[in-house]
This record gives sequence, structure tokens and C-alpha cells, in this order.
Amino acid sequence: MKLAAIDLDGTLLNSQGEIPEENLQALRKFDAQGGIVVLATGRSIHSATEAFAKLAINGYTLASNGAYVARIEQGEIAEVLNGFTIPTAIVETTFAIAKAEKVTVVASRAEKDDRIVFDPASAEVNSPYYAQFKLADTSPKELIGHLKNADISYFKLAFNSPDVKKLAALRSAFNVKKITSTYSAKYWLEVMADGVNKGAALKFLLDYLKIAKSEIIAFGDQENDLEMLQFAGTSIAMENAVTLIRQTAAKTTSSNDEAGVAAVINTYL
Repeated sequence: MKLAAIDLDGTLLNSQGEIPEENLQALRKFDAQGGIVVLATGRSIHSATEAFAKLAINGYTLASNGAYVARIEQGEIAEVLNGFTIPTAIVETTFAIAKAEKVTVVASRAEKDDRIVFDPASAEVNSPYYAQFKLADTSPKELIGHLKNADISYFKLAFNSPDVKKLAALRSAFNVKKITSTYSAKYWLEVMADGVNKGAALKFLLDYLKIAKSEIIAFGDQENDLEMLQFAGTSIAMENAVTLIRQTAAKTTSSNDEAGVAAVINTYL
């Protein structure tokens, strides 16, 4: 096995958002033996570089669900290989729908994440999930101003609400507008540019590295991992994965709290 593509939340990270020691050691050994580690995450590039810094290895990331592909060295971005920003018209449309549904929006650009809270009374503004973002709270007027600035563009739009019915309504409205969305967690619905997903980004990276998909293994737990698992030569679902992912993957490993990634990687060392 030449390459391991690994999701972060619910996969490499445990429930406390940390990398278990077993996963650290397994990936360091995999790297030392010539394996390539790819962190494929819905999180921003900042979270991916932080994770590599903790692993103390070099590799690649498919950040923002594949919208931002980069090579990482010593915990820093060494080279950006590809990037897909969302057309302004899509941002404006999804923003208007989120405003009507009173769902919080986090719009991610390369250097920061702009958050708008439409309904403070019901928003998850203190959710641990927000630790992944480099947040800058803003107003609707400010965000509209950003959209008119040609120097500002977004890789991913994340919509958050503790009310799953609101997110379901949001997704239905997106479908009507032919805007594709994916869940990265129970209370998070995300939108990228058309055709962008972890699977497409992984295919791009394999073509770049000249590696056959039969030589890679991919791990995931949520809907936004679906295309990556469908593409990979060997696909692994975490025990804590949603039903769709467990049904899609070829195999299931132990949960993220039981270092399920290490349990599989160690069999290739």
C-alpha cells in the first residue's frame, strides 16, 4: 500500500478531537517506510496543517472536502496543487436560503472563515466543532461586501443548526436550485464548487503522483467521505460511521475512539 487517505473528524481524531497515540505511531511508521499520508477533510487548510504538525510527518491534504489540495511539509503549506472556489452566484443563492431558514453560515476562504449567525437563540456558536475554523464573525452586509471584492473567494460553505429539520429543509431548497450539498456531521451541511468532493480531489492527486488507485486505502465515517471511499482501491469505514458509509466501504474497522485507523495501517507495516 503506497498511500493512505484519511478523514479527520470521526476517523483519525477521537471524540475529543485529538489524534490517539496509536494512530500517531502507526502513521509515523507508515511514513518512515515510504508510505504517503493524505489528510482528506472537510476542515480548512489550517486544521490540516495543524494535524500534520502533530503527526510530525510530511504529506498531502485534500482540505475543505477536496476544494483545496496542497503538499504539507513541517506543518506548513509547501505547495498548493489545486483549488476550486465557489462561484459568487452560488454563494449568494445559498446565503439567501440560509437567511430565510435562519441557519448559521460559515464561509471558508484560504486565510479565515467568515461566520454569520442569523438566529443567536438557537445557534451552536460554542460547539466544539467550531475549533476547526479560524473564525471572523461578520454581518450579512459585510459578507455581501466580500462577494463584491474580486480578491475574496470561498472554497466551502458550511451551514450549521442544532435543528436537523432546518438542515433538511435547507438541503431540499438547495436541490431545487441544483446545488449539491453533503453532510460532514449531523448538524453540518456543506457546499463546494460543482463537482468538488474528496473522491475527485483524490483522483487528481493520484494522477499527479502517478499512483494507481489499487495502491491506496481510504478511511471515512460521514457522507462527505462517500466519493473517496467509492474511488479508493481499498475502502475502510469506521465502526462509528453512518449507515451509508458502512454499506459502501469494503471493510469496517474499530471506532475513532479505539484507534481504528491504526488497527488497519499496522497490518500493512
